Amino acid sequence: MAPISWKDDIIAAIDLDILSQVLKSGKLDVNYLGKILEFSLVSLQKLSAPANEEIIKAKHKALLSELGEMCHSRDESNNACVVALVKGAALMIICTGFTFEYTIARCVLKKEISKARIRLMEPLLKGPAGVDYLRNAFANKYGSPSDASASLPSTLRWLSSTWNFKDQEWVDHVNSSSALADNSSQAWLPSTALRTGGNVMLKSTGSPMFFSPDVSNTQGDQQPECKGEPVDLAVRLGLLKLVSGISGLTQDDLPETLSLNFSRLRSVQAQIQKIVVISTSVLICRQIILSEKAVASSVNMENAVSTCAEQLLELLDRVEDADIDDIVGVICNLPSVDGEDVGKVQSRKAVAGRMLGKSLQAGDAVFERVFNAVYSALRGVVLGGTGAHGRKLAEMALLKVGAGALTERVVEAARVLIVAATISVGVHGPWYKYLTDNI
Repeated sequence: MAPISWKDDIIAAIDLDILSQVLKSGKLDVNYLGKILEFSLVSLQKLSAPANEEIIKAKHKALLSELGEMCHSRDESNNACVVALVKGAALMIICTGFTFEYTIARCVLKKEISKARIRLMEPLLKGPAGVDYLRNAFANKYGSPSDASASLPSTLRWLSSTWNFKDQEWVDHVNSSSALADNSSQAWLPSTALRTGGNVMLKSTGSPMFFSPDVSNTQGDQQPECKGEPVDLAVRLGLLKLVSGISGLTQDDLPETLSLNFSRLRSVQAQIQKIVVISTSVLICRQIILSEKAVASSVNMENAVSTCAEQLLELLDRVEDADIDDIVGVICNLPSVDGEDVGKVQSRKAVAGRMLGKSLQAGDAVFERVFNAVYSALRGVVLGGTGAHGRKLAEMALLKVGAGALTERVVEAARVLIVAATISVGVHGPWYKYLTDNI
């Protein structure tokens, strides 16, 4: 644990050849061993905490005194030698323990000091000074906005692809907002028939069975809605398209302006994929319950479906590599039926497994319907903000596939995208403006 610069002093003070000869002789040389202990004491005093210095000195003095008594006594048996050596080793262990504790304390103190410095700088980093710093750092790496066409090819491609559909997406968002306003006074919207069987009643306002109370004031800072400004709209939608892809997001997929957000965006994509899987699974669960008449009322149906959604959320959060069999086990966990044989249970699981596997393939009608509903829910929050309006847009879209229980998950995923978009527009706005003006 001693610094490397002390190596020569340690070797000079403790000659291993001489020490070996003393130990092999069976006689303890109090002068020689005392010098070693003295050197060890001085060295450990340099490394240890000041509060432990007196304890180390006291133990060193006691051991040195006992060592002297043993060496000058007539009892020169091997036992006495062993006892003295063991006690000497014990002192070194104790002192090393003090040193280790002090080293840990110093590391913790350094971390606390670093945190304190960051807290002091936080107002600057979050304010205009932080934006200016990031903008200058970006300019140093990629040049001025007028060079963007050449220096930011990935950003140009990304913005170009988004620019072509942003206006239609904005129209769809405005229409959804109008539909939400028109239905705000109605208790129920028309039911929607699903290919997996049965109808899902759509409610325009929150309901306990969907876990969708208005919690907009309890979930941290609300993120703002989009006002339709072209660059802000394009960046928000571009981020949404990136994380909505079926294949895993890679670093190469990101524009230069978002290169530092890879892990964050990949995590959001994983959450969206969970939402799609759970929404599809809930539809299948509903179909099985209806086909087997496992519940007696619509209230019991919604309770069973909500329980299924909760259990699937817990499973996919807990088990990173959960497979179809794991999910099917939750889907088919229906209320017990007296006299039901094992064969029927296995048959139910086999059917559910085939349905789920097929419904999670791109191009399948159920998958496309669920995916579009989840995308619309995300877009509702990304453009409508994380307040009450955005949440209601998300819930309205999810209820079309009976997945209202996942509203909060959608809001939290969209929150990350809004934050990333807002920061990026603030930092990279001049580059975005130049690129979009020349598309």
